[in-house]
Amino acid sequence: DGYTLQRTRGAASSQEFVAKRPSAGDGSSSSSSLSQQAPSTSPLLALLQRPLRRVRKTLQATFLPSGYPTSVGSNYMSYTLWQAVTNFATTANGVLASTFLLYSVGLGAGAIPTAGAMNWVLKDGLGQLGTLLFGKAIAHNFDIHSKTWYFMSFLLLSTATGLEIATILSPQSFLVMGSCANMIKGLSWMAGGSTRSVFNLSFVRDNNIADITAKNTSQYIFASLFGTTAGVSICAYIGQSAPLALLCFSGLAWTSIYSAYRTVKAIPLPTLNSTRLQLLAAR
Repeated sequence: DGYTLQRTRGAASSQEFVAKRPSAGDGSSSSSSLSQQAPSTSPLLALLQRPLRRVRKTLQATFLPSGYPTSVGSNYMSYTLWQAVTNFATTANGVLASTFLLYSVGLGAGAIPTAGAMNWVLKDGLGQLGTLLFGKAIAHNFDIHSKTWYFMSFLLLSTATGLEIATILSPQSFLVMGSCANMIKGLSWMAGGSTRSVFNLSFVRDNNIADITAKNTSQYIFASLFGTTAGVSICAYIGQSAPLALLCFSGLAWTSIYSAYRTVKAIPLPTLNSTRLQLLAAR
């Protein structure tokens, strides 16, 4: 019971002992007794544990496939987080570009003229036509070089966004610049959407491609909401200043390209295309 026997002073016989409780200086006994004590839990922490668990389950059910992490491949969380950063940055840049396109056709200087509205419609039509022509020529490469085209899609999207912002510097060239930007943007969306389906398939482990695709859409919407908020805030701050717009565009474009690269690095593709086969043979 934590007592030790110690011989009494002046005892007549060596067999006379008294029980003595261990002192505070006995390190072994005190450390043993401390280790056996149950850790105390903060009342506030105990009160918050249940709602925190509910929030965690809700977030997991909303943004992650059922059965995560065993129902998806490796690096799924890294892929998801970097893709969210990419979607945030591209959405914010998209808001910035759309705002400056409107400035180019006369927003802020009174009513938008009829010619500006017609140019806007023609821009969309010509851009979509160009997307169809280029898509016909290169779409067959999306399956073979999916990682390359996914990364290229964000390079193309950043280029298109930069062109749209630059229209404010040359409003008379709005139709040409806007149409080229819309064509490049459409090609970017085609490449990004097509290759993303290949990536979703690579993470399937439990015949759950539909669940993974649905959660990917939820993740995109959530990141885009924050991107839209950031884009609106940036536009409100910089006004119609083209230099500030290009500065903000550069930072967001760099963020989207770097995060797209990290997204590609996290994708486990189990197939070999010609490039990967050559690299494997070279080793």
